[in-house]
Amino acid sequence: MGSRLVAVWTIYRRWLRLYLPVAALVLGASTAVGFLLGSAVPIDSLPTAEGSASSPFPALTTVDLAVNNLVAMVALSLGAVSLGLVTLFGLVLNGLLVGAVVGIAVQQVDPLVVALLILPHGVLEIPALLVASTVGLRFARLTVRYIRGLEETLVTRRDLREAGWLMAFSAVLILVAAYIEANVTLVLAERVAGGELVVG
Repeated sequence: MGSRLVAVWTIYRRWLRLYLPVAALVLGASTAVGFLLGSAVPIDSLPTAEGSASSPFPALTTVDLAVNNLVAMVALSLGAVSLGLVTLFGLVLNGLLVGAVVGIAVQQVDPLVVALLILPHGVLEIPALLVASTVGLRFARLTVRYIRGLEETLVTRRDLREAGWLMAFSAVLILVAAYIEANVTLVLAERVAGGELVVG
């Protein structure tokens, strides 16, 4: 048990302590900007439930959601091949999209319902994507240091092993989050809303 705790602390110190706050800041700032942009969309310009039978919350299977988010996870980890640009772009894009959708949704649906559409799976999915981003950001920094001659090797076996553990951890969180999103999130939100969520 003691050796496991040491291993966890080592991974935290080497991978998460610096890069996780950076990833969270980029994602959080992008989400705030997206929310402001979504909130600025005039409510009158949005389609109403009477004018459309489509839902902004389409029913997706666990497999659909898992594949989509696993692809996003892998993309966020590809910082080494892009000097961090792919990771940062992915964080910004995800933040803007989520923020904009929430900003639009709260104009049509009770904020509590919107929160229930995000939180049940989001508490697992967001940390998973952030952890994957730390892999991309750390590898990007190692690449820069290697190019500048500050590191003798681009990556070590230890780096790859620890990154593998982090990616596996993220994948497990994403699989669980996908199941929750497909089978729990919408049902819970619709119970609170008192009916089927059909807006826009």
